[in-house]
Amino acid sequence: MQSQRPSNPSSRRCDVFIASESFIQTLTNELEQQTSNISDLQLQLSTGQALNRASDNPAAVTQVLALSSQAAQLTSWQNNVQTATSWLGIANSTANNILTTLQSARTLLLQAMNSGTQSSSTYQALGTQLQGVSNNLLSLSNTQYADRAIFAGTSASLQAYDASGNYLGNADVSTVVIGPGSGVGEAVNLSVPGSALFGPGASNAFATLSGAISALQSGAPPPSSISLALNELDAVISGAQQASAVLGQSSQMVTSAAANLATEIATIESNRANLENVNVAGVTTQLTLETTDYQAALWATSKAVPETLVNFL
Repeated sequence: MQSQRPSNPSSRRCDVFIASESFIQTLTNELEQQTSNISDLQLQLSTGQALNRASDNPAAVTQVLALSSQAAQLTSWQNNVQTATSWLGIANSTANNILTTLQSARTLLLQAMNSGTQSSSTYQALGTQLQGVSNNLLSLSNTQYADRAIFAGTSASLQAYDASGNYLGNADVSTVVIGPGSGVGEAVNLSVPGSALFGPGASNAFATLSGAISALQSGAPPPSSISLALNELDAVISGAQQASAVLGQSSQMVTSAAANLATEIATIESNRANLENVNVAGVTTQLTLETTDYQAALWATSKAVPETLVNFL
């Protein structure tokens, strides 16, 4: 019969030591993790931010960055909308005044055509009134916004028309992008060229009125000259009405874009806030639980460590 080998006390002590060291390390790791959790929760409450570092929630941080990029693009379009609103506000208001002024000129020409009750001085008085209307029209044509003549197209000229009524601008129109779309996005015209409001080339409103004024100031205008001026002015008025309608459509586009952008930005900001902002009540409750667990674990550790040392000894 084979005799049993006596157990080795030093070997058992070694096993106890290894087990105790592993146990203590586990407890230490748990305490460190709980301490870290408590620190993170306290930081969230103090800053009001759920994402104080990228490691807090990498997936949420990625979403926030994407939302921030979208918000930046929308804000850029929103700034363009504000610019367009200012430009078009002035353009529409001025176009309405231009139409009113053109109608005043038409009324004077109609009075001049009533030759049965006109005298030389009456014609001249009408010519003087028409000159005042033409001067007012010239002033309106050179309306500016941000030191630019709004009816000069894309020209850098500070005036759309010179004192003689010659157009100094071009036929192009400044535009801005106000939202998503094909190519660079949905663009809107900021104004219309002067030729759209006052007529093209030599048949523009200023040339027409200049001829009528000269005829009236002569005191005996040929009826045909007044009739021709009236026809030419009617053509200018028709074109100005169409140009005014274009400006109105652009304003509607801008108003619609402003509303859409405001809604989209509000949605993005809400989504970003849900990711970034702290739920104070939830985090406070979690902090209380973590603190309670930490204190319990700390107490358990204080009891367990001496016992393991006794076992080792």
